[in-house]
Amino acid sequence: MLLVVIITNLFYFMALFYTPNTAKHSAKISPKSTTRQTVKIQSLDYQGLGVAKLNGKTWFIENALPDEEVEIQTLEEKRQYGRAKAVKILEKSAKRQTPFCQYYAKCGGCQMQHIDLELQRKAKQKALFHRLQKLQATPIDFQPMIVGSDKYYRRRARLSITQQKNEWVMGFRLQNSNQIIPLERCDILEKPLADLLPKLQQLVVMWQNKKLLGHIELVLADNGIAMFLRHLGEINEKNRTTLLQFAEKEQLSLFIMMEENQLEHWFGELPYYQINGLTLHFGIRDFIQVNRELNQKMVETALDWLDIQSQDRILDLFCGMGNFTLPIAQKANYAVGVEGVEEMVNQAKANAKTNNLSNVEFFQTNLDERFADQPWATEPFNKVLLDPARNGALFALEHLCELNPERIVYVSCNPATLVRDAEKLIQAGYKLAKSAMIDMFPHTGHLESVSMFVKHS
Repeated sequence: MLLVVIITNLFYFMALFYTPNTAKHSAKISPKSTTRQTVKIQSLDYQGLGVAKLNGKTWFIENALPDEEVEIQTLEEKRQYGRAKAVKILEKSAKRQTPFCQYYAKCGGCQMQHIDLELQRKAKQKALFHRLQKLQATPIDFQPMIVGSDKYYRRRARLSITQQKNEWVMGFRLQNSNQIIPLERCDILEKPLADLLPKLQQLVVMWQNKKLLGHIELVLADNGIAMFLRHLGEINEKNRTTLLQFAEKEQLSLFIMMEENQLEHWFGELPYYQINGLTLHFGIRDFIQVNRELNQKMVETALDWLDIQSQDRILDLFCGMGNFTLPIAQKANYAVGVEGVEEMVNQAKANAKTNNLSNVEFFQTNLDERFADQPWATEPFNKVLLDPARNGALFALEHLCELNPERIVYVSCNPATLVRDAEKLIQAGYKLAKSAMIDMFPHTGHLESVSMFVKHS
C-alpha cells in the first residue's frame, strides 16, 4: 500500500546489516547495465530483497526469493555491493505466492506481497536480532514477534488527486513515478476506509474547478472517519454544499485547509481513539500509529517491560500526544511526557485533563538540543520510555544517561538508528536485556521493534 521504502536510506541499511569482505571487491564502480546474468539466491534481507553472491560481491535483488535461480539485470553496482532485479525466474521457490492486490505490480507500497508471510517475518526478525546480538557478549532474550492481521490493518491513508489522459483520478502514486493509480479498493486499509474509496472517486468527479483540489487524508478514529481536504483557495458555494452533504451522509469528521496552515473543522466530532480505557483525542494531521491492533499490543508490551510500580517516576521522550505517557500515568506515581511539537504537547495536556489524570505533566522541548537545563530534566526519574522518529534518539541519549535511569524501554521504527543508539547505551553502562520485533506493517520493508535496557549493577 502506501508505505514506500525510502531508497536513499536503503543503501545505509544494507551496509548496516551486511558487512561483506571488501578485500574481494573490485574498486571499480560500474554504471547501470543491461547485461543479464544468472544467480542462485541464498537468503532474503529484511526489506524483501534476495541476497546472492556474484564474483565475490553481495547483490541485493528485487523480486527474488531464497533457493530461486534467477536471471538478473543490474540496476546499480558499487564497490561493496550491487543492486539488481530478477527479470526471469528460472527456478521458482515454493515460498513465492500470488500477490492479493490487483495494483501490486505498480503500487510502491506493499513490496513484499509475493513473499510468504512467515518468510517475510523471519527475514526481518533474523536481520534485526543478528545485528543487535553483535553489540554485546551477554545473550539477549529475544521475545516472540508481536503480530496481528496482515490485511485491513491500516487506519490512515493519503490520496493524491491529478489529471491523467484528460481524466481526473484519485489514488496512490505509482512506484518511482508521479503517476497516480486510480483506486477502487485497497486490502491494506481498514475496511471502513477501503469502502469509502469509490465514493470519494465520485466526489472528485462531481467537483467543480478540479484543478484546485490538492490531496485527501483519511484517518479511521474510534468515533468514525476523519477526512482532511487540502484545497488551493476558496471553495465555491456549489462545492461547499456538495462536500457538507457528503460528510453528513458518510458521517465524517471534516477538516478543510484552503490556506497554508489554516485548518478549519467543518463537520462532525473531533477524532479520538481509545487505549487502556483512556480516550485520546488527536488532530487530523497529528502522528498516530497507523496499525490500531498492534499499537495496543505495543503499548501493553512497553508497560509490561517497564515493570511499573506505584512509586515509579517515569519519563517519556518523544511522547506525541500521550500514546504511552497516559497509560503509564495510570500505574506510576508520576509521569512526564516531552515532545518537540507544541501542538501535540497541548493535545497531550488536554488528553490528561479529559482522562482525569493529575499525576502527569507534558513539556515542549527540542530533543535535538541540550535539555539538561530544562525544568523537567532536573527531576529524578528511575525509568524512561523512548519512542523517537526514524532518525532515532542519539543526541538525547547523552543527556538521558546523565539522569541515570535504572531501565529504558526503546520503541523503534528504524533498525539502523536503533542499532546505533543501542551501541551508545551499552557503552554508557546499560545491558540490552530483551527485544521483540513488531510486525506493524506487514508486506512492507518497514520494521518496528521494542527493546529493554537495564543499568548494570
